[in-house]
Amino acid sequence: MSVKEQKLRIEEVALLIGTSTQTINNWYRFKAIHPEHPLAQKLPAYEQSGPRQTRYWNKSDIWALTEFKNSLPHGRGGILGDVTQKKLRRKKNAEKES
Repeated sequence: MSVKEQKLRIEEVALLIGTSTQTINNWYRFKAIHPEHPLAQKLPAYEQSGPRQTRYWNKSDIWALTEFKNSLPHGRGGILGDVTQKKLRRKKNAEKES
């Protein structure tokens, strides 16, 4: 008899690794834009039943996500600039239009 591994939603993952859900979303957006980047390859895959459905990570993935978080360069040398700046520009443009 096999024991199923516990699945965690993004809110639970964020709480366990000490980050926000938006940060995790940015990490996976980075992975989608730069799939060949060595750091992006460290991110574990998640399970999702369809587009815009709840994503689930295995509890054993917490270690890999923590390692990814700790290996990110911070500040101006960060690698997520193109992801976060794109979102900020979209928000700024939307505010101008309203």
